[in-house]
Amino acid sequence: MRMIGPWTLALFALSAPGWTSDIYRWTDGAGNVHYSNMDAEGDDAAAVAHEPAAEEAPAALTDDTTDDAADRTAARGESDTFSATASLRRNALERDLRATARHLHEIDARLATLARARGQHAQGSVATGGVAAPTAAPEGIDLRSDEERTLATEREQLVQHADQVRSDAAKLREEVTARLGATPPWWIDLR
Repeated sequence: MRMIGPWTLALFALSAPGWTSDIYRWTDGAGNVHYSNMDAEGDDAAAVAHEPAAEEAPAALTDDTTDDAADRTAARGESDTFSATASLRRNALERDLRATARHLHEIDARLATLARARGQHAQGSVATGGVAAPTAAPEGIDLRSDEERTLATEREQLVQHADQVRSDAAKLREEVTARLGATPPWWIDLR
């Protein structure tokens, strides 16, 4: 018979009292609230069973210094939230710019292939019935195929989109720098 089950159960039962110890809450001199499973020294150290809600805050924590500390903590929390949101927005802009660059590369490759094919058949071929196409287009005549014109239009739109993404990233950097006071270390300019 296996003895793993009873031994595991016994070890679990012996370790359970460590999980049920009291949690102590105290406020340091700077007004920061701390929680610990060890008894803290200080007048305001108290055992708590759960984290108190805002309306359960002790009266000792309502003095002006605690309000200032709470304001600083709230401001720090807001700037951390803003920083995280700005980082996510920057990453989305970077992904968008990379996808646009890949699409531009694909269009450029397709346009080059079509231009080479047009150049190869300029002297006439079976496909053109042996008729040579002009090597230089007269003024105002576009020798490109419909597909080439469509791709060129799409390429122009993608270039405009890439410029807009770069502009949005620059505006975001200005916003982040103004809000946080400096450009954060996680910021990397889009290329």
